[in-house]
Amino acid sequence: MLVPPQAERFASLVGVNPDRLVLNVTGWNKLVLLDTDRVFLFPRALTGVEWFEREIATYRALENSQLSVVPRLLGHWEDPDIYPFPFAAVSRLRGEVPAEPENLLRQLGEAIACWHEITPPHDLAGSRPPAHHDVAHQRWLRRALDPATSADAAAEAAERLGQPGRAPAWADLLGRAAQLRPVLVHGDIHEDQLLADGDRLTGVIDWETARIDHPFFDFDFGEWGTGLWRRHRRDFSSLWTRGWRAYAGKRGLDPDSRPLETAYRIRHALQLLDGDGDPAVIGTIEEHLAQLPD
Repeated sequence: MLVPPQAERFASLVGVNPDRLVLNVTGWNKLVLLDTDRVFLFPRALTGVEWFEREIATYRALENSQLSVVPRLLGHWEDPDIYPFPFAAVSRLRGEVPAEPENLLRQLGEAIACWHEITPPHDLAGSRPPAHHDVAHQRWLRRALDPATSADAAAEAAERLGQPGRAPAWADLLGRAAQLRPVLVHGDIHEDQLLADGDRLTGVIDWETARIDHPFFDFDFGEWGTGLWRRHRRDFSSLWTRGWRAYAGKRGLDPDSRPLETAYRIRHALQLLDGDGDPAVIGTIEEHLAQLPD
């Protein structure tokens, strides 16, 4: 990743032994060097700088939050003799990627509530969602969560899914969801972004997709890997309930998880209707419709 002269200059600048660093290349937009107590973040390319700077802005916004599950920004550098783009260091949190992340949903819901209560940083105003959100079923979800278009989105979904009689119930639940104010969201929560030490949630990492958005975007099981779906897709009602109740209790919101479940089950059904998604993994249209209110 760094040629020897760059590595020597880097080690001198940040005060690290390069022999104990471990390179992680699994990130989509960044490269990571792991030290014993620090994590060094490097944008992969010029196109990754936007997401890198967004992550850094988020860590700065959260540094006084008392949230122990969020890494702390330890340093931020620009030195073209080391690397052509800016790079940073954050604290390395204890824990490993959990084998059964569904067991952490209550703790995760409470943690999400904490960062949703923080005033969003101005640096994130206008930040765009990831490119994979620019698809028909995600655009429908955005309309469903917007007070100005929520009722129309409910009627559209009911018509497309052949359920016109259910439009009023869907419109009521989506309308309730649309009243929630935008907050600072992580925006890409899934099992690989979590760390746990035994049965305790210890970390929520990779904040490069953070933005100001609807709270539901931190409860999107569509971002999770297929393992959770294959184990629990028929139990998602209880999983959404578990996470949302913990979250709502912390924020003093309505604990009814039906608006959340309605938004995402309709989105999944529309995704399947468009031929996008494997029914063997995310379930069938009929399964999702069966769990929706009349």
